[in-house]
Amino acid sequence: MKQPVFKEIKDFIKKQIADKVYLPDEKIPTEMELSKQFNTSRPTVNKALSELVLEGVVVRFPRSGTFVTHQKAQTSILDLRNIADEIKQRGNDYTNELICLEEIKADEKIAQGLNIVKDQRIYVSQMVHKENDVPVRYDIRYIKPSIAPDYIKQDFKKITPSLYLQKSCPVQKVDNTIEATMVKEPIQKLLDIVSNEPCLLISRVVISNDEVASYSKLYYPSSRYKLNSMIDSTDRNFV
Repeated sequence: MKQPVFKEIKDFIKKQIADKVYLPDEKIPTEMELSKQFNTSRPTVNKALSELVLEGVVVRFPRSGTFVTHQKAQTSILDLRNIADEIKQRGNDYTNELICLEEIKADEKIAQGLNIVKDQRIYVSQMVHKENDVPVRYDIRYIKPSIAPDYIKQDFKKITPSLYLQKSCPVQKVDNTIEATMVKEPIQKLLDIVSNEPCLLISRVVISNDEVASYSKLYYPSSRYKLNSMIDSTDRNFV
């Protein structure tokens, strides 16, 4: 059975977006153009576009037209998925920019996060992760050399810090703290965001072999990312 014309129009627009014919923030054909293309009335086209608006696929502006929404990328807060794999699975290009990779003395705050004494030598890395050349996450990671002694020698163009750590030390426990926060100008520049845009911040402590292995802060621009979680009720630990 042939589906209604308005559904054909909806499917057509969704496929054009999926195929990247219509890109995020780009204007799509007008009601008149679509009505001619599908040989139908403008009210039928309007119904299709109205449903797409409700679904969050497009947004409409009076006198300006209909535009593809800028879909936020999504990451899970309950696992340690490699961000490079996550981006590639969405069909997009992953790149990164290493800001620093060095050995430092831990100050009081870092020492508390890593459960070590102040001034103990540790490794630190800072990196910006990009999706289609757009910054989507800034990381700063503090690592215990005793857990990952070769961390400072890695080429993080070939392997991300999280993937290297997962391979180097078995994850026993992960403690995530999530908050919305404003960031200072250096991070604003790295993430290419305006001064009044908040970030989603995950502060993460990873336990390996009964000790803290790393203490990280992961910053996501709120306009480009959303966090999700899912609990399976069949899990025996579900309460």
